[in-house]
Amino acid sequence: MKRIWISIGLGLLSPLIALLGSEPFEVQGQNPPMERVGAGLAGVIYCAVCQFLLTRRNAKVANSSWPSVVAMVLTIGAICLLQLIVEGFGSWPYFAVPFFIACLIGAVAGMVLGRGIGR
Repeated sequence: MKRIWISIGLGLLSPLIALLGSEPFEVQGQNPPMERVGAGLAGVIYCAVCQFLLTRRNAKVANSSWPSVVAMVLTIGAICLLQLIVEGFGSWPYFAVPFFIACLIGAVAGMVLGRGIGR
């Protein structure tokens, strides 16, 4: 249960990581593709590292990692959905959906790597 709350807390920090990842590519008044790629790459690396560290600490039970991955991904999905509702659904191809998919891939990859190394 403790790892689930940690995953939720780490998921709440993911938009901040995305902003930090897209900051070097930001152009005033524009939304270049490199900015979105930077945000997605930062999200993938952040989620992979978080899930890797959480999974590696408790790799005894094979299915014990899924609840923490689901908690993190659902938190990020709720944040992306909130962003879509607040900003309107016209912005979905620019941040919310690509970032959500990138974080999903990163979280699952981190869990798989943590299981493989933790044994």
